[in-house]
Amino acid sequence: MNNKAQWISSTENNYWNNSDISFSTKENIKPDIIINENICYQTMDETPWGGCFADRGYMAMEKLTKEKKYKLINSLFGDEGLRLTTARLPLGNNDFSDTHKSYNEHTNDYSMEYFSLSSDEKYLLPYIKMALETRPNINFFATPWSPPSWMKHNNSIHGTGNNNKIIFQPLILKAYAKYFVKYIQEYEKQGIHINAITPQNEPTMDTLYASCVWTGEELNIFIRDYLYPALCTAGINNIELWLGTFTDSNAALVIPALEDTSTNKVIDAVCFQWWGSYLAKAVNKGYRKKIIQSETKCGNGNNDWNYAEEQFDCFKEFLEAGASRYYLWNMILDEKGANTAEPPWYQNAPIIIDSKTSEITFCPSYYLTKHFSYFIMGNAKRIDVQGSFQDVTVFKNPDGRIIIELKNSSDTSISPVISISGKILQPETSPHSINTFII
Repeated sequence: MNNKAQWISSTENNYWNNSDISFSTKENIKPDIIINENICYQTMDETPWGGCFADRGYMAMEKLTKEKKYKLINSLFGDEGLRLTTARLPLGNNDFSDTHKSYNEHTNDYSMEYFSLSSDEKYLLPYIKMALETRPNINFFATPWSPPSWMKHNNSIHGTGNNNKIIFQPLILKAYAKYFVKYIQEYEKQGIHINAITPQNEPTMDTLYASCVWTGEELNIFIRDYLYPALCTAGINNIELWLGTFTDSNAALVIPALEDTSTNKVIDAVCFQWWGSYLAKAVNKGYRKKIIQSETKCGNGNNDWNYAEEQFDCFKEFLEAGASRYYLWNMILDEKGANTAEPPWYQNAPIIIDSKTSEITFCPSYYLTKHFSYFIMGNAKRIDVQGSFQDVTVFKNPDGRIIIELKNSSDTSISPVISISGKILQPETSPHSINTFII
């Protein structure tokens, strides 16, 4: 271990200060943070950090020059940017699509004869393909927010009420499974390999943006009897099936599939977001399933430093629940960040582009994310931390480097004593700062 550690610190309006800090020579000092690199928890995936693509991200970039577009993409997926290596795709629609839509609005087209990716051609596909030029091996997973409207009781992509549900009948379910198969095949023709799919985004959310309500038993039946068999029949055996995504800790949504031995054996991971960390931890412990954090909290459009500090807590919460991947929500938005609901829900993104002036802003959450995604590598192991100081999480990279992520959320400078391998660090951290130490 060297005599110095690298220290990167960010505060509001003062990001990414890079310096060195020497280990302390003080003796008999009581540590606030005790790191034990010999006790390891989950191993991060080979592609641990990602974001979600949506039409409105590319729409926000539309007025930019080609050079500026690529510069932004590189700031997300490039080695000097966030180093994102995985991404989530909307399978047909999400709440940041250009409009309410699907890949097949031809009523009763059970054979998927009229399935088409035409609705992705203007915004989504160019956005994805630009990213692939920067990071050719992006690992993609895809999620629908809603089936085609004609497959639902309310005949709508969105809506609230008891009818915002799929028509749970064999003819519809078989057609919907074929819809997934066609999506995977058509994206493959575009040079985009889908590595994993999930059956539904947030199946308890009944909203005026794209949504569809499912029960846990319905998800189990659809996966077991329709989706997985359809993949097998089509010869698609190079894709993972994930359960989720779940926005809360409602065990009734996951237990039917995980307790059904036929379904359990084909589920490779379970996806949680928002308030789902408690159940994620239980699923990781009780069922030994890989945990995916599939969408970080999206904020309310303010994109301020308070949101960055909240995001630190979100990262820490899900990583300590056992997540081996972590996804941002929108990566790029305009200054409003409006979704498709009416009235819209205004949300945050790490990069904002002013729709009138084309001015680009790298928001505080961009730098917060970089503290994690730039330093914690694929296959890193989360390691044990004890002590009285809580706003800290630690990883060990495959090359042996220790990465300490620490937040000072107080209004004053604090100097926590960090003990690792018999050595002491005592950094004086600024008020409301986010800090990374590399040892």
